[in-house]
Amino acid sequence: MTVSAPPIIFLPGSGGGTPDFSVFRAGPNDMTSFEPIAYPDWRRSAAEGFSAEALIVELVAEILTRVPRGPIHIVGLSIGGHFGYAAALRLQAMGREIAGLCAIDSFMIISAEPSAGWQGRALAEGLELLRGGRLSDFTRFVRSKFWRALLRLAGDHLPRLFQAFSSSGKLPSVSGLDPILEKELTMRLLVRETAPWIASLDREPVVLKAPTVLLRTGVTAGDDDAWRRRCPNIEIFEIRGQHHTLFEAENIGSLREAFLTATRDWRR
Repeated sequence: MTVSAPPIIFLPGSGGGTPDFSVFRAGPNDMTSFEPIAYPDWRRSAAEGFSAEALIVELVAEILTRVPRGPIHIVGLSIGGHFGYAAALRLQAMGREIAGLCAIDSFMIISAEPSAGWQGRALAEGLELLRGGRLSDFTRFVRSKFWRALLRLAGDHLPRLFQAFSSSGKLPSVSGLDPILEKELTMRLLVRETAPWIASLDREPVVLKAPTVLLRTGVTAGDDDAWRRRCPNIEIFEIRGQHHTLFEAENIGSLREAFLTATRDWRR
């Protein structure tokens, strides 16, 4: 992709973080630019009237601002792959060209509840950090899981709880308490609102007529057919690692190779 080419839109996972985009470039002379788009914070997600459909409208408006003309390329990580699919459908309906959609380990989401076996996966992830001597990462991991467990206990009352705080003018200073709590709260509210809607996309999937690729770990191979119903001509590439280790040093090479191969036509 040349310097004058439109940027590639990047939609992050529910945590909102963005990776080092050099992972997606062929080398130092690759001038491909990426435009990450942030999701609303927890205050917006907790507000009355927020919905998954409203989120897609906002994302599409932001994409049009970043790429006002020409073909549009979208990369979506995890939940961002589903948002990218929905945004691409809306953009196509508006007459814009979707030149490529790349979903990265975007497994199918049935509900906002934790998937089966989550305790075992969390334990394995924590032990992996300890074995690697990554004590600071382990501490952040434990804090993250602690806050996530507390927020899950609130269930469907979570948005209403913070709406009540907002209407009373006593909105708590979450970031002052713990920045990790703010991140978990933002993620939890986003997932709770959008998960049922994402599941509904596959009841009667609308076909996206655009070049689409899925880079996914072996663990999520069972979702290939669902993606094929959305995008019949999709190309699927298996990458090393697990969902939470895609950008670890031992898996970066696999991800980069798959991305560059899968998006080879984006650079012409």
